[in-house]
Amino acid sequence: MLKTVKHDAKADFLLEKGIEILWSKGYNATSVNDIVKAADVPKGSFYFYFNSKEDFAVKAIDKYFDAHFGPSRDILRDTSIAPKQRLLNFYEHRLHMLKEEMNCKKGCMACNLSSEMAEHNENIRTAILAKAQMIISSITEVIQEAQDLGEIKNTTKAEVLAAFIEDAGKGSMISMKETKSAEPIDNFRIMVNEILFR
Repeated sequence: MLKTVKHDAKADFLLEKGIEILWSKGYNATSVNDIVKAADVPKGSFYFYFNSKEDFAVKAIDKYFDAHFGPSRDILRDTSIAPKQRLLNFYEHRLHMLKEEMNCKKGCMACNLSSEMAEHNENIRTAILAKAQMIISSITEVIQEAQDLGEIKNTTKAEVLAAFIEDAGKGSMISMKETKSAEPIDNFRIMVNEILFR
């Protein structure tokens, strides 16, 4: 059991170091050498923890979503707050991360990888899609709750509204990176707050 704990801890360490490179350079520009160099481990040990670079990327996607969506999901689940306000808090939190912690430069790692790899790697595509669908499902539940209570008057089906908002958010992050400006994601927030969630 101790070996398993150590194995998991080492794999997790490699993921932590490698995610930053994968996020900034993309899949194709990231090599196994880059990852092991950042983690200061021998190249051969990488394959003790991961079957391939693709396997590493799929596990990195899991870790990325756990780390970045976990706190956001907690906001959606906080039933002590009215559902519409939870939705507004959820998007405000995500935009704060983009602006304050990432300085409008990195965007979403999953969006970056999806743009690069969706046509070329089915395992990476489906790993990202499964996480995206989980997020949309969580948002859909809260939108439906807000609609049922009359807090959101928009009669568009909750799942359609959630999917559209997430797609729009992805687009705003791409524009944010292109312009190196918060304006696209600020515009996104205005659309969500003042039009879609009216």
